[in-house]
Amino acid sequence: MSPPLTSVRVGRQAIFDRRLEVFGYELLFRSADSGNRCTSTDGDKATSSTILNAFVEIGFDRLTGGKPAFLNLTRSFFTEMPHLPFQPDAVVLEILEDIPVDDRLVEAVQHLHNQGYRIALDDYLFEQHWQPLLPWVDIVKVEITEEGLAEMPHRTAPLRERGLTLLAEKVETREQYRFLLDCGFDLFQGYFFARPEVIREDRLPESHLVVIRLLAQLNDPEVEIEQIAELIAQDPALSYKMLRLINSAAVGLSRQVDSIHQAVVLLGLQRIRAWASLFVMAGVDHAPSELLHLGLFRAALCERLSRQSGIGRPDTGYTMGLLSILDGLLSLPMAQAVKELPLPPEIQRAISHHEGEHGLLLRAALALEAGSPLPADSRLQLDDNTLMDTFLAASEQAFAVLDSLH
Repeated sequence: MSPPLTSVRVGRQAIFDRRLEVFGYELLFRSADSGNRCTSTDGDKATSSTILNAFVEIGFDRLTGGKPAFLNLTRSFFTEMPHLPFQPDAVVLEILEDIPVDDRLVEAVQHLHNQGYRIALDDYLFEQHWQPLLPWVDIVKVEITEEGLAEMPHRTAPLRERGLTLLAEKVETREQYRFLLDCGFDLFQGYFFARPEVIREDRLPESHLVVIRLLAQLNDPEVEIEQIAELIAQDPALSYKMLRLINSAAVGLSRQVDSIHQAVVLLGLQRIRAWASLFVMAGVDHAPSELLHLGLFRAALCERLSRQSGIGRPDTGYTMGLLSILDGLLSLPMAQAVKELPLPPEIQRAISHHEGEHGLLLRAALALEAGSPLPADSRLQLDDNTLMDTFLAASEQAFAVLDSLH
């Protein structure tokens, strides 16, 4: 019998192309008992079976929004799985760096390649023992270090001559990114790409002030419903987008809404305020969709965790999760960005320092986002099945709302 879904946690990290559009997501798996990981062949089979079963039931769209999923897999996945329940264009199958290369593995990889599956070598170190696999590989993932950067053009030249796609992992600075771009790397992954300034450059300071003023009005705890409606009504495009979102399948209301006032009655002032804030932020210098998706995902996740655990207030959790990307969208330190908004001190502390009940929710959301264990003081008391369902529901909601923005 295959291991239950409760034995798997999943996180994800975006992978960008040369135009800094999201190419796909690496899905990060953590077993619930990873501290006692089995190293036997049976253990490898169990890991592979769990991943397969999880995604047969889950479906990739819920986790990746239709982008390719990069999967780190064990040796037995390649050598002992007769059929894959995935469409070839939905996945990239990664061969881990510690898997021994022998004739059986090469034959299995060749078979998958001939079926149309894309294969990637993970943490490639330019070692000779990988050579038998290169004819059947599509993507080579190279871990970037500052020490090895100067040698990269020379070391990657044979791979480029083969026509292989080069993916740079652990890119941490703008200088590294630009150098690797010139070296011929096609895909990029790393902490640097969570920083939005690489995607949006030459921002004018005046735009910061305009956005902060609008956000301050929208998030003023003393603001009245009429003031919010009037503020939104001043911008016809904002009004149109708000009503389109409210009436979309992403929201799922049972009746048609034709005014902001009506929407506030049905959905509540805090939700309308949060969405209006999102639209304002989305208009900042063509804000990157991946960063907006991240804010929407955290918002939905914090709200759902609050409802399930009784910790904090769900609407406040939603707003907090959404505003957790404010520093990225405005290219300002979080402390400065939050300080400009008239948010209650507890919310400012939650967003800036992850303190208090709502800060606890945000820390839990960040852990789930990374596929890591919950913080020791999370107090959520939710089992793995519930956490996985919550993660997936928040992911679906975020992709649906993001789609309605376009």
